[in-house]
Amino acid sequence: MVGLPSLAVTIGTLALFRGIAVGLLGTTAITEFPEEWTDLAKANIPGTPIPVVMIPFVVLAVIFAVVLHFTPFGRSLYAIGLNKEAAAFSGIDVGRTKFLLFVLSGAVSGFAGVYFTLLYSNARGDNAMGMELQVIAAVLLGGVSIFGGRGALHGVIAGVLLIGVLGSALRLAGVTSDVINIITGVLLILSVVSSSLLAWLQRRRAAAIGKRKGRGEAQGVS
Repeated sequence: MVGLPSLAVTIGTLALFRGIAVGLLGTTAITEFPEEWTDLAKANIPGTPIPVVMIPFVVLAVIFAVVLHFTPFGRSLYAIGLNKEAAAFSGIDVGRTKFLLFVLSGAVSGFAGVYFTLLYSNARGDNAMGMELQVIAAVLLGGVSIFGGRGALHGVIAGVLLIGVLGSALRLAGVTSDVINIITGVLLILSVVSSSLLAWLQRRRAAAIGKRKGRGEAQGVS
């Protein structure tokens, strides 16, 4: 609403609230939760090995996919990501749209945090430490541009699955968490570099096509 960089504010408030949580709890872990809630977080769909949490995940994925790709609100997000000044001139309320987006992101993140806590029956100030790197890597590997204006929900889901499967496989192979973080960081850098490289190649190709068309038109006139 006041023009602050979204990524910087997100990381800053993450460090702020994590510091407050660690300051309040210290090394103490809260483990007293209602048993019916912890059992629900760990339960599977009856007769299947699929966790119950996949039900709200699929429902939310479908809802957000429809909103993102098939509604004016969703398309306005792409417009804002590409050029927020142009989006504002086209009639999009940029401030209101970004505010709603942060509210939705916060609500889903809160739901994920509650599930994480109930799944492990453990609430600590340093829970999920380092997972922000995995989240960013999964999003970028899924095809979302760090500069905004490009990406698809199915790509993000594929990126999340890739990072999750890769991490699980490495842990089963006895790889330490430090090495996993290094691999994740390398994938993050490669995804950013490859995205920029592809964009540069597309611009060069478009420029070359434009030059060829210009030469053809000039020869036709002559």
